[in-house]
Amino acid sequence: MTHLGDLFIDEPTAWGSRGDPWLWRELGDRFAGVALPARRGALAAAIRRAAADAIGAPLTSPDPASVFVERFAHGGMSSGMVSLAWWRETGLPVLLERAGFSGDAVRLRVTYEDDWAAVRDLRLRNASENPIAYGATFVTTLGMTEDDWRLRARRGTAADSTSVVAVAEDGRWLGMMACQSAVEGDVLLTGVYVEPDARGPVLGVADELLGEVLAWASMHGDRMRLWVDAGRGGTPARSFYARNEFHASGARQPLQDAFSGEQLEMVRRTAG
Repeated sequence: MTHLGDLFIDEPTAWGSRGDPWLWRELGDRFAGVALPARRGALAAAIRRAAADAIGAPLTSPDPASVFVERFAHGGMSSGMVSLAWWRETGLPVLLERAGFSGDAVRLRVTYEDDWAAVRDLRLRNASENPIAYGATFVTTLGMTEDDWRLRARRGTAADSTSVVAVAEDGRWLGMMACQSAVEGDVLLTGVYVEPDARGPVLGVADELLGEVLAWASMHGDRMRLWVDAGRGGTPARSFYARNEFHASGARQPLQDAFSGEQLEMVRRTAG
């Protein structure tokens, strides 16, 4: 296969709802002639963003479980309904496997308040490995209360934010990204972290997380902003964002929490 649209030629034998085959066909048409991405994460991100654009909701949306799309309504029970769970658990993995990748290697979902302890543990590892990237020292992070962590975990189900976690087949959390509405039509990307052994193109965790967060962001703002370490330590992060169409805005500010140095702002359009 050389084109992304080729993945959609053979349809599955079972669907979640009656709108699913119509979304499948629409995505096949949309991706006809589009080169097949060479990276697992880039492929997953492209499908996630296109699906969200077509149905008006990210695949990780916590509620509702299905989305009604009028143009997919052609009669029968569940007519026009697209099952987000089917696309997360069956549709997307099938497409990844057809492209030669492991479909179940990584699953994405939003965080819930009850996830607060897991959120804390991942953020503590983040602050321990790279406190500048996290934005706080390990000591400061360790001093945060249960209420603080519950607040952060609830961002996955809030109206003005999202918080998405990548989960391995064995249930281990591999990484997280969060995004929240800012001002003047902008959204702010925060809390970006991927475990060291999950980085790189094999699993594509960072690419897939960003694709899903961008799907959410496209419905809440026209532009995504983020702040990244301007020093040598921030080089890998700046390269990742540049590869994903972010560019430096020219704005800079001092690092927080008694760190020396600066961080710079990078921006991109949420659409496209």
